[in-house]
Amino acid sequence: MPDPSLILSIELFLVYVLRASGCHGRLTVGRVERIGPKSINLFDEHDTWLEYFSGNALRSWCVLNHRGIPHEDWEAVQPEDVDHVVSCALSQRTIT
Repeated sequence: MPDPSLILSIELFLVYVLRASGCHGRLTVGRVERIGPKSINLFDEHDTWLEYFSGNALRSWCVLNHRGIPHEDWEAVQPEDVDHVVSCALSQRTIT
C-alpha cells in the first residue's frame, strides 16, 4: 500500500494531464493525497484543497523524483498521455 500522502518539491514533483482540456504541467509545491487507486487530491503550500487538480480532474498523473523516476505506486497514466507526461518530466527535470 502506498503512502497516503506525499509532500511535493523540486525533489519529488507531480506531472499531470487535465481531463477537461488535455493541458499538461508540473507541480512542485504542496501535498498530494491518494483517494483511490487512480485518483488523488492536491493541496497547496497552505494545505488548502485544490479542487481544480483533484478527484477526477486529472486524466493522467505521475509523481516523479528529481531524476524522472516514478515514485512507487504513485502513477495513473493513460496510454494517450505517456508522451505528454514524459516530455513534461524531462523538459523541466532538475539535474544534479
